[in-house]
Amino acid sequence: MSLSWLLVLGAILVVGAIVWRGVRAAAVRRKLRAGLRSPDPAVRIDSVQLAGELGLATCAPLLLRLVQAEPDPAVLATVIRVVASRQWEPASTARLVELRLWARAFVEAHPELRRADNVGEPLLPGVGGAATVPSLDPVRSIRYQRGSDALQLPVPLEQRRAELDDPDALAPVRVLVTGAGGPAGVAVIQALRKRGHHTIAVDADPMAVGLRLAEEHEVVPLFSDPAYVAALVRAATVSNAQALICTVAEEYPALVSGVPFLEEAHVRMQLPSLDAAQTCTDKWKFAECLRTAGLPAPATGLGTDDGVPGPWVVKPRFGRGSRDVSFPTTRRELAYAVNACPDPIVQSRLKGREFTCDVLMDATGAMAGGVARWRLETKAGISTKGETFDNADVLHQSGQVLKAVGLIGPANVQGFVCDDGAVVIHEVNPRFSGGLPLSLAAGADLVEEYLRSIMGATVRPERLVGRPGVTMLRYFSEVFEG
Repeated sequence: MSLSWLLVLGAILVVGAIVWRGVRAAAVRRKLRAGLRSPDPAVRIDSVQLAGELGLATCAPLLLRLVQAEPDPAVLATVIRVVASRQWEPASTARLVELRLWARAFVEAHPELRRADNVGEPLLPGVGGAATVPSLDPVRSIRYQRGSDALQLPVPLEQRRAELDDPDALAPVRVLVTGAGGPAGVAVIQALRKRGHHTIAVDADPMAVGLRLAEEHEVVPLFSDPAYVAALVRAATVSNAQALICTVAEEYPALVSGVPFLEEAHVRMQLPSLDAAQTCTDKWKFAECLRTAGLPAPATGLGTDDGVPGPWVVKPRFGRGSRDVSFPTTRRELAYAVNACPDPIVQSRLKGREFTCDVLMDATGAMAGGVARWRLETKAGISTKGETFDNADVLHQSGQVLKAVGLIGPANVQGFVCDDGAVVIHEVNPRFSGGLPLSLAAGADLVEEYLRSIMGATVRPERLVGRPGVTMLRYFSEVFEG
């Protein structure tokens, strides 16, 4: 037989084997689906065990559908046991992480199943014996570990420190940045890359520009989606992320709930308390906090101007940016603005010069440093023209407000230096600001020092001082694909 015929025959055999494997796999999946729907619990148990043999990454969607409606504790116990026995599988899909989240929560929600001899192992409902609580951090396969050099330094650390003129520089860190589509997310990604760190950008919008600026990226659900934490854990696990920086304040409730799972994936964070974050995102609660602390604040009413002298500013209680914000000067305009604004608060309009102060609070709640900048021009709540300035009262008052709130980490403080010289603060965002590049350009290394705090290194206040008189003029820039 000629060589060409042998090659043809070999190709036919290979194609036939591939087709046969596909047909066989489809038959196994049909059998698995039918078994998981069986009215007989014993058949469902056998099917769960088969799913484990096929691999959780493949079968996690089927098992998640099963546990949502499964009434038999013995079947649920088998799912948990299978999940716990497959710890070596990498967290390669969001569904697999969701399944581990469910299994862990189910076991931990049954304290009555603890052993009487205080061994501490939870009993599986419906079966005898004990089982380990399923982990979210299984041993990662080579495919997802990206080789043994995943955390290797691109250059020797001493060389990097010399290049940065920083004898105490951090080793490069793999940082997961949320909210990559916003101005703050873009600024943080660029600052981290400039300092030699490896960035992993995540955002719910697949067209977010920050996804194109990082070394790695992942599209995740919105923070309000129940699958958000699972998707974030998966992204962190697959990318070997070491730290997380959040640039969207509304994500904090979801992130706080996911702290145990992210920590188990070896991701370091430094998040504010949920109460502190919610005080900042609720403008009425924030105004009440300042009043209780005896700090200067504009007169504020919840949906009314009672006790609030005009002219006024009307804004949503839970708004962001400048959406639905109006500045009525007459009673008629005020009534219209209150009716048009969702869940409005009414404040006296401050007279003076508006500023933003980019601040970093250390892990103890003390002010590590900050930069004040005039808001010369804003569009959609984002500073497009600004200039740094030096004012000790602004920095002091910003620190006092953040201490009253109980915030740690980055914050941008907004207020006015009033015509009489008084400093009055009206808003705090518990995150980096969209105007962060100006403070960075002025010499305050806010992102790097925050990362140092996350990684357990000492924050250096001397590197959080900005030069006054630095001006920022913003312009559009483009990223092209295709």
